[in-house]
Amino acid sequence: MVLGEVLSLQAAELAVVLAVFLIKTAADIRRSRGLWTGLLLLAVLCGFFRGEWCSFRAERIRERLDGERATVTGMVKSLEPNPNGVSGVLISCRMEPDGEKLGRISVFFEKDPGLCAGDRIRITGRCSSYEPASNPGEFDYRSYYESLGITGKMNGESWELLPGGSGFRRKLEKMRGRLGVVLDDCTGEYSGIFKAMLLGDKSSIPQQVYDLYQENGISHLLAISGLHISMLGMGFYRLVRKAGAGKRTAAAAGICLMLCYGTMTGFSPSTQRAVIMYSVSVLSGCVGRTYDLPTALGTAAAVILWREPAALAQGGVQLSFLAVGGVGVLGRELERAEVCRSRPGRIFLGGLAVQAATYPAVVYHYFVYPPYGIFLNFLVIPLMTYAMISGLLCLAAGMVSPAAGRLCAGSGVCILRLYEMLCRCFTGLPGSRLSVGRPALWQLALYGAVLGIFLLLIGRIRRKKLSLAVAGTVLFFILLPVPETGLRITYLDVGQGDGIVLQADGSTALIDGGSTDRKKLGSQVLEPFLLSQGISRMDWAAVSHCDSDHISGLKELLEGDRIRIGRLLLPAGGEKDEAQQELVLLAQKKGIPVVWMEKGDSFSMGRLKMFCLAPGGARSSEEDRNERSMVLMSEYGEAKFLFTGDISAEKEKELLRQTGTGERLNGVTVLKAAHHGSDSSSCREFLEAVRPVWAVLSYGEGNSYGHPSKEVTDRLKEGGAVVLETARDGAISVKTDGKKLRVRIFCE
Repeated sequence: MVLGEVLSLQAAELAVVLAVFLIKTAADIRRSRGLWTGLLLLAVLCGFFRGEWCSFRAERIRERLDGERATVTGMVKSLEPNPNGVSGVLISCRMEPDGEKLGRISVFFEKDPGLCAGDRIRITGRCSSYEPASNPGEFDYRSYYESLGITGKMNGESWELLPGGSGFRRKLEKMRGRLGVVLDDCTGEYSGIFKAMLLGDKSSIPQQVYDLYQENGISHLLAISGLHISMLGMGFYRLVRKAGAGKRTAAAAGICLMLCYGTMTGFSPSTQRAVIMYSVSVLSGCVGRTYDLPTALGTAAAVILWREPAALAQGGVQLSFLAVGGVGVLGRELERAEVCRSRPGRIFLGGLAVQAATYPAVVYHYFVYPPYGIFLNFLVIPLMTYAMISGLLCLAAGMVSPAAGRLCAGSGVCILRLYEMLCRCFTGLPGSRLSVGRPALWQLALYGAVLGIFLLLIGRIRRKKLSLAVAGTVLFFILLPVPETGLRITYLDVGQGDGIVLQADGSTALIDGGSTDRKKLGSQVLEPFLLSQGISRMDWAAVSHCDSDHISGLKELLEGDRIRIGRLLLPAGGEKDEAQQELVLLAQKKGIPVVWMEKGDSFSMGRLKMFCLAPGGARSSEEDRNERSMVLMSEYGEAKFLFTGDISAEKEKELLRQTGTGERLNGVTVLKAAHHGSDSSSCREFLEAVRPVWAVLSYGEGNSYGHPSKEVTDRLKEGGAVVLETARDGAISVKTDGKKLRVRIFCE
């Protein structure tokens, strides 16, 4: 996908809100409007061509690296331990022997390589590219890493240290390591949070703590951002000035310190933005100019996006810029309009402006919105300054005496404990997590239009507070999910397994949800898809049979608490199956009723009618899980959908012989082919009777089972079916009103 498409689809909400800012700015320009318009168009054109060039270059490097065993030279930027070994990033990489530039690549070692940031190495191993998202809502690893300039990854098989490198980076990394040890010794269980706030190292944050911060809308406290840079940079700048240095000397010293600090902490895009804006701030004082926040923000955006245009599509980058833009543009307009004149009122308006600016990006990328986040931020942000000061004093004192370090860290630890307590209190409130889903492009455009009109009119309106309340309510509801009519069935790309979501007339269901080659399927595929659709509760989840490639992700959903399930449907006859009993126990712990399905059972979900065609019931003597698979038929108007689990050809023939079932199977609209397209299923007699218009094959690319069989795909095509494959097409969405059918694939 070219960058232009990425920007139009993934960064639409940023474009909408930035358009509001540009419209408002253009309205303030009284002179040389034509010149400024021309310069703006020229900048957009240059940015577009720069983006296309970077996209083309990344594609060429991916083709060069993908699947190849190669030797690469580069300098170590960072190394971090992970559960499977050590991972890191190499910069200034070149392919040997031709010396082609590769930019940055990720490297993985099974054991500690004994390297340090700043070392120059030669590494040999198998290269590959990051996989793009293949399901709606799924995290796009390729897009994310390319936004950081990382074009591929390599498993290090052998490596050697080369002369040269960067002694400066080595010193910074050693300092970071020593400071991390001080925090470990002095802050105990909260060292992971202090490391994230002060050193940019998030690897030690407990997952439950990170989730708690994120779900309550305060995860920005765990990143190096404007607050950190302004505290350190401006504090150092004033200190140098008090020592008698001039403005230029103090500015140069402050900028150098912030560049060193940014390099030591990894220089994330949010840190880059903060350092650039800090530099503009101190330099403006040197040349006798007034600091202008929109100008500084635009300068930071131009520098970052020129280096890595794909960064525009990332949620973290958007939130960083939108939050500052909310203060500098939206907040300034509300202050000019004198909506509130009291100091507490102005503070509240500033927070509201940030929420209004970031709301589209939050729901677009994370699908869930914490409505109490604005109030929680009012409580935690003022205390953040004291927590940081406590941490900085801990670092300074802890280098001399661990006891003194622990004493200095005491107040910061108390503040972090208060944060967790507040988060848990707010989490317990009703409606603390709203599943908004990913809004459509027209919703984002409407949001931007309403926001822009409000800003243009607020200065002329008399009842400003009432108008603000009405506009805020309208803006909030604009991005909420719009109820769909009809039936939508999504065959997710789960790798080697099955995962199917049905949405009909306001109800939602899941048929299977497992994989043998995709780990954390529940948290990385099923849950993001459901939340992206604005779904936090499913009416029922059905399991065809209890092989891991059909239940691994569903087990994660049952163990978690972000997706609620109304009923669990299991095939009758497998009550003694250990895997099935494990599911039953998980369901019972959550109070989820379990229904044992057998041939002849039926139920409804709105206009959707569901019929169970197999298994034969509790008296079934089948020992093979595949042969005990629950077979479901759904009917919605004239459309029929058949879900066959992993039954074999013999079971398919048995279905045809059952009284009444053979007639119901005739003329299926969409068939989910049995057993991932195995040659032991989808026999000719069955396909001739079913006569599917469309056939879906769910399997993992390069699986060891040889799925799908060429004979099966040939038989399906010979019967007139259009064959869709999840490994090739990604998620497959089928939408129908009972008569017309629309099929869309995710990886177009």
